[in-house]
Amino acid sequence: MVAIKQRGIVDRAQRGAGQSRRLALLATTALLSLAPSITFAQVVIDGGATETVPGTQASPWTIGNTLTVGAFSNGTLNIGPGGVVSNTDAIVGDQIGSSGTVDVSGAGAIWNSSGALIIGSTGSGSLTVRNDATATANNVTAGVYPGSSGGIVVDGASSVLSVANQLIVGDLGYGALEVRNGGWVVNTEGYIGYMPSGYANQVSVTGANSRWDNLGPLYVGYNGDGSLAISGGGTVNAIAVGIGSNTPAATGAVNVDGPGSSLNVLFNLYVGFQGSGQLTLTNGAQATAYGIFVGDQTDAIGSIRVSGVNSILTSAVDTIIGNLGRGSLTIENGGAVMTGGNAAVGAETGSSGGVLVTGAGSLWDIAGSTLSVGGASGAGYGQLTVNDGATVTVGNGNGLIEAGLSSNGFGRIVIGGAITSPGNNPPAAPGTINAAEVQVGDHGTGSLVFNHTSSNYTFTPIISGNGNVDNVAGTTILTADSNGFAGITTVSGGHLVVNGKLGSTVYVQADPSQERAMLSGTGTIGALYMGTNSIVAPGNLIGTLNVVGNVIFNGGSIYQVELNAAGQSDRIAAGGTATISGGSVQVLAGAGNYALSTQYTVLTATGGRSGTFDSVSSNLAFLAPSLSYDANTVYLTMTRNSIDFAAVGDTRNERAAGAGVESAGWSSPIYTAVLNLSGPQARAAFDQLSGEVHASVQNVIIQDSHFLRDASLDRLRSAFDGVGAVQTPVMSYASGGPVLVPGKTERFAIWGRAFGAWGTTNSDGNAARLRHDVGGAFIGADGLVGDNWRFGLLAGYSRSTFRVSDRSSSGASDTYHLGVYGGSQFGALAFRSGASLSWHDITTNRAVNFPGFTNSLHGRQTARTAQVFGELGYGIRAGSFGFEPFANLAYVNLTTDGFSETGGPAALAVRGNSTGITYSTLGLRASQQITFGSVSVTARGTIGWRHAFGDVTPISAAAFAGGTPFTVAGLPIAKNAALIEAGLDFNLTPQATLGLSYGGQFGSRFTDQSVRGNFIWKF
Repeated sequence: MVAIKQRGIVDRAQRGAGQSRRLALLATTALLSLAPSITFAQVVIDGGATETVPGTQASPWTIGNTLTVGAFSNGTLNIGPGGVVSNTDAIVGDQIGSSGTVDVSGAGAIWNSSGALIIGSTGSGSLTVRNDATATANNVTAGVYPGSSGGIVVDGASSVLSVANQLIVGDLGYGALEVRNGGWVVNTEGYIGYMPSGYANQVSVTGANSRWDNLGPLYVGYNGDGSLAISGGGTVNAIAVGIGSNTPAATGAVNVDGPGSSLNVLFNLYVGFQGSGQLTLTNGAQATAYGIFVGDQTDAIGSIRVSGVNSILTSAVDTIIGNLGRGSLTIENGGAVMTGGNAAVGAETGSSGGVLVTGAGSLWDIAGSTLSVGGASGAGYGQLTVNDGATVTVGNGNGLIEAGLSSNGFGRIVIGGAITSPGNNPPAAPGTINAAEVQVGDHGTGSLVFNHTSSNYTFTPIISGNGNVDNVAGTTILTADSNGFAGITTVSGGHLVVNGKLGSTVYVQADPSQERAMLSGTGTIGALYMGTNSIVAPGNLIGTLNVVGNVIFNGGSIYQVELNAAGQSDRIAAGGTATISGGSVQVLAGAGNYALSTQYTVLTATGGRSGTFDSVSSNLAFLAPSLSYDANTVYLTMTRNSIDFAAVGDTRNERAAGAGVESAGWSSPIYTAVLNLSGPQARAAFDQLSGEVHASVQNVIIQDSHFLRDASLDRLRSAFDGVGAVQTPVMSYASGGPVLVPGKTERFAIWGRAFGAWGTTNSDGNAARLRHDVGGAFIGADGLVGDNWRFGLLAGYSRSTFRVSDRSSSGASDTYHLGVYGGSQFGALAFRSGASLSWHDITTNRAVNFPGFTNSLHGRQTARTAQVFGELGYGIRAGSFGFEPFANLAYVNLTTDGFSETGGPAALAVRGNSTGITYSTLGLRASQQITFGSVSVTARGTIGWRHAFGDVTPISAAAFAGGTPFTVAGLPIAKNAALIEAGLDFNLTPQATLGLSYGGQFGSRFTDQSVRGNFIWKF
C-alpha cells in the first residue's frame, strides 16, 4: 500500500522543454490506493517521506520519467535486498534547502537510472550503495549548482556504481565519492572538480579490492579543485589521467599511500597539464603510466613526490619534468622512479624543472640512453640534485646525462646540497651518478656542482662539453679520461682530486672568509690558475700533477709539497710556462731521517719559469727549507735551522727533555730521529723521552707512607680505648698460653692489620695523570712500660702498582717496613708517636714510540723512606658518644738510589735523589656504641684537614748516553687534602668480630680511597 497525492508542482529546475508535472508522494495525505505495478510519469519523495522497495513500494518499481528524492524538503528512498527501482533521470536533493537520501543495500538491490543521476542539484543529496547492491546510470553528477553538495559512498565487496558515460564529482557545488571495503565504481570519463566552484571536491578509494575504473580519461581538478586519495590497498585505473587539467585555475592532488595501493594509467599521466597538479606516492604505494609529464603546458605547475621503500612510479616510455611549464620531482626515503625511455628536466623554452633524489636506497632508473637537464629541445631551465646516498642511473650505467644542451638552455647537476641561492647552499652527503658520461654545456649553459660532505667521494663518469665544473664543498676524486672537456673547472671550496684527465683550466680560489680550496692528484689537467686562499698539493701521497698548458701562482696561494727522507717529493710538471707571482711553498715532510742539504725538484715548466714564491715553510721543527730556481725549474733543499730542541717544548718537562736530547749530539739515534719531527711530534716525543714516571713514582711512595702511621696510631688509640679506636682484638699470654683479649689490655699484645687502596693524581699540565693501587699488611707487638706508657714494634709488607698511560709508562714497588711506636694517656689528653724505615724495590717499564723511533725500556732501582710522627688528642665523652679533636705532625724523607735503564738509545741514567715532606693534620674523631639485641656495634668516623709542605714537587735528574743531565718534575703532592673515614665494627659473638670501613683523601687533582673489611674469629 502506498499513499499518493497528485499535485501541480512545476519542476523549478526546468531541465527539459515540456516536462510534465510530477506526482508528489506525501507522508501526511492518503487519498487513494494503487496497485504496485502501476507506472508513474514522475515521482517526488518529499516532505519527510520515506519509501522502501520492497516495502511501501513493491519491486520492481518502475518510473517512466524523473524520480526526485527531496525536492523542497527531506525525502528518503531505501532499496533493500531484492528491490529494483528503475527510472530515467533522478535527482537527490533538488531545490535549495532540500535534502535527499538514497540507500541501496543488500544482495539483489538495484537502482537503474537510464538518464542522468544528480546527487545534490541545488540542495543536499547522498547516495549509498552497499552490501552487494548495484546502482547504474548514464551520467552521474554530485554537487551540480553553487551551494549544493552531493556525497556518494560505495561500500563493500560486490557493491557497484556503474556509469555509462561521465561521472562528475563536484560541478559548481561540492562533491565527494568514497569507495571502500572492496566497493567498485566504473565509468567512462571521470571528473573531480569539474568547474571552478571554490569547493575542495574529494574522492577516496580505500581498502583492499576497492576499485575505481575509468574506461576513458580521469581528470583530477578539471576546471576546479579536486583531490583523489588511494589507500589501504585501493586501486584506480584510467585510460589517461590529468591532475590540474583544463585551465590554469584548475588544481588537483592525488595521494597514493600504503602497500597494494595503486594508480594505473594506460596512456599518459599529466601532473599539471594546464593547471596545478600534485602526485604523492608514500609507504609502498605504486603508480604506472605510459608516459609521464609534469608541468606540461605553459604556466602549468606540477609536482611529484615518491617517498618510502617500495614506493614506485613507473613509466613505459619518457618522463618529462617541466615540459612547457614548471615541474618538480622528489624521490626520497628509498622511493623509486622507473623510466622506460628517456627523461628530461626543463625541456622546452620557458620551462623549468627540478629533480631531487635523496636518501639511501632512493633511485631514479632511466632505461633510455639520455637524461637531459635544462633545454632538451629549447631554452629550458633544469636542475638535478642527488644526495644522501641516492642514485640516478641512465642506460644501465652506459647512458648520457646532458646539462644545458640547447641554445639558451640552462642545466645544473648537483652532487650533495641543492643550489638554491648564491652564497647560502649548505653541503649534504653525496649521491651517485651511474652513467658513462656527463656533458655540461653545448649550445646552452651547463654545470656540474659538487657540494657534499664526503671526505672520499669518487666520481667515475666522463665529463665532456664546454660548461662548468664547480667543487664547492667536500673531497671529490675524478678518475675518468675527461681530456675532451673544454669548459672551466673551479675549486671554490673543498678538495678536488684529479687522478684521471681533465682537459679544462682549473681555477683554485676560495673566499677569504672560508677554508682554503684545494687541488691535488696524480692526473693531468689543461692548465692551472692558483688564486688567493688556495692550495695545490700534487699526488695523493707523493706524486706528480701534470699540466698540459700553463701554471700561474698568485699571492695568497700555497704550493703544498710532500717529501720523504728517500729523496722523493711532489712535483708539478707543466708543458707550458710557469708564472710565479708570489704565494708560498709549504713543506710536509714524512717520517724518516733526512740527509742534510738534499735537493728536491718540485716544479718544472717546459716553456720556462718566471717569478718566485714569497716564502717557504716546513712542518719539521728543526729542518729549514729553502728554494732555488733556474730557467725551467724550482728546487727545494732542507738544512738544519737555528731552533733549539728545547725551544719547541710547551711544558717544563718537554723543554728539559729537549735539551737533554740535543746534548746527546749528532751521533745519538734519538737526536737524528727528533731532528726530523714537526713541532707537535717533537713535543710528544719529548714527553715520552723525559722519563717523568721516575719522578712521579716518588709521589706514590710518599703518599702511601700514611698507612704505617695510621696503623701505629690506631693501635695506640685502641690500647688506651681512645675515641674512634678500631676495635681489633689482640693476642696476649695467660698461664695456659696465648689468648685473644680486648685491645685495651695491660698485657703484652700482638696485633695485625691488612689494608688496600687505590687513587688517582691528575695532570698538572706538565706531568701526566697517574693511577695507582696498593695492598699490604702489618703485624705489631707492644706492652706497658711503667705505669702509663706503652711501646711497641711493627713490621710489614706492601706492594704498589702505578700507571702513567699518557706516557706509556708503568711500574711496581715492593716495600718492606719496620717501625717503633709509643704513647701515653694523661686523663683526657693522649699522646701518640712513632718512627719507621721502609725499603723499596721499584721496577719501571716505558715505551717510546714516535715517527722514526721505537724503544722499549726497563729500569730497576732501590729507595728508602724514613719518617717520624706524633699526635695529640683530647677525648670528650657525652653518654654513648665520644669525640676527640686531634693534631698530627709527620715528617717523611724519601731517598732514591741512582740506576740505569736498559732497552736502547732512549734509556736514561737516573741520578739518586732525596725528597722531604712535612704533613700537618687537624681533625675530629667521633664514635658511638650501639647495641642491636646481642650484637654490639661501634660506629666511628674521622674528618680532617691535611697540609703538606716541603719538597711537594718531586724531581728526577737523568741523562741520555753521551748527554748532559736534565731534570724533570713529577706530579706534585697535594698541599691540602680533606680526610674522611667511616666504619662499623660488629661484635657478632664472643668469638667473632666483623669490621667494615672506608677512608678517603681528596685534594686538588688527587684522590686516594680505601675500603677495609676485617673478620676475626677468636679461638
